[in-house]
Parts: sequence; C-alpha cells; structure tokens
Amino acid sequence: MAKMQIKGLTSYEQAFSRLERKLKDEVIGEALYDGANILTDAIREDIEGLETDDRSFAPDGERLRGPKTIQVYGLLNSLGIAKMRNDLGVYDVKVGFDGYNKVRTKRWPSGQPNQMVARSIERGTSYMNAQPVFKRTVARLRKAVLEAMGRSVDKSIEKIMK
Repeated sequence: MAKMQIKGLTSYEQAFSRLERKLKDEVIGEALYDGANILTDAIREDIEGLETDDRSFAPDGERLRGPKTIQVYGLLNSLGIAKMRNDLGVYDVKVGFDGYNKVRTKRWPSGQPNQMVARSIERGTSYMNAQPVFKRTVARLRKAVLEAMGRSVDKSIEKIMK
C-alpha cells in the first residue's frame, strides 16, 4: 500500500479556520461598510447640491423648485448606514434616512419624516419638481462601490491568510 505525506497542510488548515471565524465581521462587514461609506458620502454631496426653494407656496400653475433649506438640513443630519443584517446567509447594510426634520405642520406636529421628504425630492410631488439625485447617484457609483468592496475583501483575506 502506498503512503503519502504532505507537509505544511496544517498551516493551510489553520488559515482557513481563521478565515471562517472572521468571515462575517472582518471580511463581509468591512466590505459592505466600505461600499456603503462611498455611497453615503456621494449622497451627502448630492443633497448639499440640491436646489432649494424656501417659499411656502408657489403661485398658481407653478411648482416649487425643490425642498426648503431646513428640510435639506434634516436629510443631511439623518443620513446614515444601518447595522449589518444577516437574512438566511445574505448580508446587507442599508443607506437611508431616519427620524424627523424640524418642519412642523398640522399633520406632522413632531416634524416631517425625513424618509418622506427624501421620497418627495426623488419623485416630485404635485407642488414640487422632482430631483432624482438618489437614483442617479446609486447608478453612477455602482461600479466604484463594487470595486471598493472587492478590494476590501481581497485585503481582508490576504491579511487573515498570512
């Protein structure tokens, strides 16, 4: 009967074991947050560049050019990245808005929901023109975000496997 002896296999086994233990937080987590940070920074810049209109109402037949300045500040302050989730082995993070701004109305006595304001800016309303900045930003940065996430995964795996 033939006998085979492979030397050094133990070090590979240990490296793969380390990789498995650190896969979620250090590899997947870092990659997702690196991509989300790029996207969040770009969205923040685009929000700062929004055309604003601080009039309460537009004249008949005319629409407001954009949101009020205070609504833009509310979006900037509430923009963030949610904690990483694991849904049956599918990991994700979400970039979005949370909370309320300081525009109080009869309907929103605690302030308008920032998610609603963002949706109104993106799609427009019966009284305000649409400025689809979020959709354009995501489309523009898709490739850059995926490349950054790939570099992050490669760097993390290389560090763990040493």
